[in-house]
Amino acid sequence: MIETTFRKTIEQFSDIVQFVEKLELSEEEHISKLKTNLKLFDGTSLWIREVWIKGKMEVYSYYWLRSDETIIMGWDNVPHHREIVTFPYHKHVENIIEPSQQMNISEVLSFITEFLD
Repeated sequence: MIETTFRKTIEQFSDIVQFVEKLELSEEEHISKLKTNLKLFDGTSLWIREVWIKGKMEVYSYYWLRSDETIIMGWDNVPHHREIVTFPYHKHVENIIEPSQQMNISEVLSFITEFLD
């Protein structure tokens, strides 16, 4: 299930995703996990981690990195920033924690596409 969705998303964003560098997928009866690294056309990369339980994404993190692996921006739903209005969903912009509306691969890649335009 998540592999098919992932591959369709990568096709949709083929204008910015140069290639999938590493892909780890495990799909069991009730738990699916995705861990991958996308190389983008500008030399940056997007590290992706998702955990799905019974068909619902429960945990995610997406980190957009420069070629030297410093963080440009990161999105996750680790419940540790209760002050954020979108808790537990938030993004890291350098040393600042901000509310986040991007909560899946497609939304993050859309954000990056718009950011780079």
